[in-house]
Amino acid sequence: LYDLAARVFSAHAVMLREHFRCSPPIIAYSNRVFYRGGIHPLRIPAASERIDPPLVDIYVQDGTRDQQDCNVREAQVIADEIAALLSDERYAGRSIGVVSLLGIEQAKLIDETVRNGCDAAELIRRRFRCGDARTFQGNERDVMFLSLVSDPNACKALSGLMFEQRFNVAASRARDRMYLVRSVKAEDLSDKDLRLSLLAHFNDPVL
Repeated sequence: LYDLAARVFSAHAVMLREHFRCSPPIIAYSNRVFYRGGIHPLRIPAASERIDPPLVDIYVQDGTRDQQDCNVREAQVIADEIAALLSDERYAGRSIGVVSLLGIEQAKLIDETVRNGCDAAELIRRRFRCGDARTFQGNERDVMFLSLVSDPNACKALSGLMFEQRFNVAASRARDRMYLVRSVKAEDLSDKDLRLSLLAHFNDPVL
């Protein structure tokens, strides 16, 4: 549905309005921020598919962004959460992906950290993959992690078409659960920053 996200922002937008990929609380962010409520979420997960809660917000108090646009603590937190998912029978067989919302270097760090701590064969079975939003264009996973990377001392506002497309795609890849892993709070961000809208959604999802 969002594989050609740029179309949504063109003067002659062509958009399918019925959405079958994500559970409603997940797609609600893109629907509200980018589509003005024009999307009709039609996927109601079966009891065997549903993961509660569908949105998980993790604040990493000591996370810092380095000069390579990496946040080591966020990477470790994500790796620990993935290891816990792999060992929990309730999530058996669930596919897993990770998106860095600020550069590919963080995705590389997360990939290395996860692979150092988890069974390689199991990660293959879970279709584990890390990347930026473009990596998951046309792709989805049952469980997705979003790494914000930035810290309070390095959070220049992210706004404009490029970031709108990036956030739109990244926030619509999860079928059943989406994690937001962040080292900033709302008060650290400009009111023009897309990250603020994402934090607000996790705090109070609007369906």
